[in-house]
Amino acid sequence: MSATSSPDLTALPRLAAAPQGDAARSRVGLRTVAFCGSFLAWLAMFLVVILALFHNARQSAEAETDAAFRLASASTLMRLPVVFERRDVMAEAAVIATETDGLRHVSAVLTDVAGKEVTLPHTALDQTSAPPPAWFARLLTPPIQEEFVPIRQYPNVLGMITIRTDPSDVIAQSWQNFWLVLPLLAVTALVSLAMTMTVTAVVLRQLRLIGHAMQRMGEGDLAPHAPDSRLTELAELSRGINALANSLAAQRAENRQLQGRMMSLAEDERARIASDLHDEIGPQLFALRAATAQASGAAVHVSGTGAVELAEALAAVERHSCAIRESARAAIDNLRLAPVEGADLHETLAELVLDFTDVAPEVDIRLSVGEVPLADEAVQIAIHRFVRESVLNALRHAQPTRIDVALSQDATGTAVIRVTDDGTGPSGKGPGMGLTGMRDRATALGAIYLPPRREGITTVTELRIPAP
Repeated sequence: MSATSSPDLTALPRLAAAPQGDAARSRVGLRTVAFCGSFLAWLAMFLVVILALFHNARQSAEAETDAAFRLASASTLMRLPVVFERRDVMAEAAVIATETDGLRHVSAVLTDVAGKEVTLPHTALDQTSAPPPAWFARLLTPPIQEEFVPIRQYPNVLGMITIRTDPSDVIAQSWQNFWLVLPLLAVTALVSLAMTMTVTAVVLRQLRLIGHAMQRMGEGDLAPHAPDSRLTELAELSRGINALANSLAAQRAENRQLQGRMMSLAEDERARIASDLHDEIGPQLFALRAATAQASGAAVHVSGTGAVELAEALAAVERHSCAIRESARAAIDNLRLAPVEGADLHETLAELVLDFTDVAPEVDIRLSVGEVPLADEAVQIAIHRFVRESVLNALRHAQPTRIDVALSQDATGTAVIRVTDDGTGPSGKGPGMGLTGMRDRATALGAIYLPPRREGITTVTELRIPAP
């Protein structure tokens, strides 16, 4: 029987936190991207609006000045006295020029026959607001149109009215409109940036929670932690992560169940092998020792040159048979090492400590077991073997005077088994078969095995088994 391997979730945080090379240097934050994207979008909109306003303002200035120019020219021509009338033509021309100059978008200048400008009663309409900048006026000023209307009185030409387009008032109005639009664009930029950064902050908060849930999964906590969201995409991502956590938790539970069954079967096989050794080798060793004893008794009556050699050979056989018997007994005891079915873990650990006290009476071995629910047989077997191997390693290699075995439960429900001793510490050699076996059993249970390490003047070995 084989179990599917558990996924290595501890690699998730390392993979997520280990960008390499140019890819790491080229990454930027979502907040920066959102800010720059929003600002560039606003800047593009600003340029489009400004260009559209300039285009419309120039077209408006050209159309209005052209219409005003045509109207002023036609009106001037119609109002001038005919050349044969005997009236003060220059006075009437001055009135016409004055009225024309007072119109919007055009200006009029009256000159006499010598080309000297005649002063009119008043100039064009006054502007109450500040004039626009010169660069703005140059951008919006259309081509200037002029028309020269002669003032005749037969047979003489008395002067000239010059009519020109004057877009200054249109440009001034456009400048005022620009100053109205610019604050609106600024407010639009601020509102756009604020909304973008707010949405980005909400998304980043959800992503941080999802990242925290992924980190918890990487640390082995497979309970669904990804939060729900009102955003459809993030909600789907959270549901996918929670579904993955549930699937991994189900696989972990199945793997633990299979590993537990494998450990139980292994213990059953150990017990069967121990029973076979006891039932088959035990009688043969007993018969061998009995035969050796008989041979030794008979050798006493043997005389001659080979009597001494025979006695020595029979004594060696006796010694070797005793050594084989002790080795077989130790192997059988080791194979049978497991909590008795139905026995309490506290009792089995206390019995194990008593056995070690008999072996090493000079070492003070103490046991402390708290209230820890450990009903799983595979877990009890793992704890039993962990305590035995840890205490045995301390006795063999560290020459301690005191060994403490403590079983407790932390705030998260994790069972913590600590074996501490005041010996000389780990030997510094590579892990032996005992340590390798403990690590493999811990991996099969989803537990954490911490090999012997020094903490001050003591050596600590730990086994941490998470709550099921």
